[in-house]
Amino acid sequence: MSWLREIDRWICSEVMPHQAALLSLAVRLTGDAEAGRDILHDVYAEILAGEGWRSAINPRAFVMRIVYCRAINWVNKQKVVPLLPLPPLDALMVAATEPDAFAALSDKEELEIVLAVIRRLPHQCRQVVTMRRIEELSPKAIAERLGCSLSAVEKQLAKGLTFLAENLRDRHVARRGDRQVAPAKVQAE
Repeated sequence: MSWLREIDRWICSEVMPHQAALLSLAVRLTGDAEAGRDILHDVYAEILAGEGWRSAINPRAFVMRIVYCRAINWVNKQKVVPLLPLPPLDALMVAATEPDAFAALSDKEELEIVLAVIRRLPHQCRQVVTMRRIEELSPKAIAERLGCSLSAVEKQLAKGLTFLAENLRDRHVARRGDRQVAPAKVQAE
């Protein structure tokens, strides 16, 4: 189905399995089944119109939050005091905070790829990138530790990060199959 957009696939796989819970939340908050369906429709339209869905770490919680806000706005516009108090937002967030098995494995694989690319850097460049990005030292602290100038550290850091970015981008593109790209090379100084 090549006519499906990325957002269509995301909604089908990440949002639609929770449609009953989303509708139930909207109906429970508004006390009106028709308003609940309208709110859910508006939420879908809002997601389709925006780009926020791309950064959603937890799609279910992301959409639940939008439904919750829309329902609260609807209740406020009705100027009707609900008979039941609205549940606190924290009570609605029932998603587990730890990553699922797929996410954990995916993160581990990504880390292994990044570490493999870092191992391909020349020695001093690898040291500087590791100290800056993994140990989180400042460039000044790295220069002091290595006994070199700050400009040398910045040059090695720029070269290393450029190498990492190009290689990781090339791996991503090659994995998607868009085009074959040879990994970038770093020349030792």
